[in-house]
Parts: sequence; C-alpha cells; structure tokens
Amino acid sequence: MKVNGVEVEETFAEAFDIKIARVLITGYDYYWAWVAANEATGFGTSVIMCPAEAGIEIKAKPSETPDGRPGYYIQICHMSKKGLEEQLLARLGQCVLTAPTAAAFNGLPDAENKFDTGFKLRFFGDGYEREIEVGGRKCWAVPMMEGDFIIENEIGYTNGIAGGNFFILAETQPSALAAAKAAVDVISDIEGVITPFPGGIVASGSKVGANKYKFLRASTNEKFAPSIREKVE
Repeated sequence: MKVNGVEVEETFAEAFDIKIARVLITGYDYYWAWVAANEATGFGTSVIMCPAEAGIEIKAKPSETPDGRPGYYIQICHMSKKGLEEQLLARLGQCVLTAPTAAAFNGLPDAENKFDTGFKLRFFGDGYEREIEVGGRKCWAVPMMEGDFIIENEIGYTNGIAGGNFFILAETQPSALAAAKAAVDVISDIEGVITPFPGGIVASGSKVGANKYKFLRASTNEKFAPSIREKVE
C-alpha cells in the first residue's frame, strides 16, 4: 500500500514480552520535570546490554497530576520482576530523588501489581520522613537540602510488549533521517508507547546471534548495511 506517496510493505515486526513500570515525574515546570525524567531513563536503549529499557512516554498537564504540577510519564522495562524492581529503585533513587523539585507518582494507579518503591526510598529521610497524602494518594515526604522530595508509596507495573519496529529504506541519509524523525515525532504523542533508542531511532538494527563471532548475542544486520551491499548476497 502507499501512504502519502510512500510505499509501505505490510509485513511483521519482532516483539517479545516484557514487564513495565510506569512513573509520573513532576517538577517546578516542564523543564525540571524533563530533566528528572531524562536522567531516570538514561542508558536504557536495549536489554541486550543495558540494565533496562527505558524512555520518556508523554507529557502530563498540571490538571492531570496529583500535585497540580507539569510532568512526564516514563516507562522502565525489564524481562524479570526482580530486575525491574531493582532498576526502578535505582533509577528513582539516584536520578529522581536527586533532581531539583522532582516528585514521583505511580503511573499505573489501577495496576494489580505494585512495588513498594516509595516506602523503601523514604529511608533516605533517616527517620525525619513523614507520611502524607497528595491528590488522594499515600505518599512520603523526604526532607532534603532543597525541601521535601515527594514519592508515592507504591509504583505499579504490568506486562507489556517490546521490540516493535519498522525499517525505513531511503536513497539518501538526509531523507532517511527526515522520515525517521517525522515518525518519532508522531509516536511521541501516543500514550503508552516509548522509543528508547537515541532520538527514537535505531541506526544499528541487529540480528540475533552472529555468523562469525558465536559469542555475540546480537550482531549487525548485514543484509541491510549499504556500505557492504556488494559483498553480501
């Protein structure tokens, strides 16, 4: 089929099961909320080598957040429940608790499964932390040098799907970049979806395993590498 004059082949994309925690991060304004969200989702492109897959999902208006401040939803993803809990605790503790004006809330309030991440992070308060309610949610206020860090007692997680993709075949690098960026811009407005690779784009699409180096979990997808097209059948 053709979409806006571009040929689109209706085929399939790989996908696999993954566990996803969703967190709402708010801040003094969108910039400071983004700073915390960006830090919390770093080094999260692929579970092949990263400790988790993670990304910023979508903006949240002040009218939609428990504390009435602007924010961003993020997703942290892992293959195992144990690994997800560890990554959630580490990323919120090291990247959000440390971020100026940041607060963290459960992004899946209706989820059946939850981690007691906020309860655990409250111990940073060394006995001075206190239980509070924000927007009808049980939270902890952890006193710090800038003021109180607010985090909800529990963070929800659920089962999800990872690995969806599509290939962009272009005649030039600029046209490929333009097409990919346009796609990422549209995806960024879709609730429930993240594009965790740099700029949302994967420059190094891989295949499972390797032909020559058998110790690799993944290697270059040589059939789509233009610089060696004359060497590959």
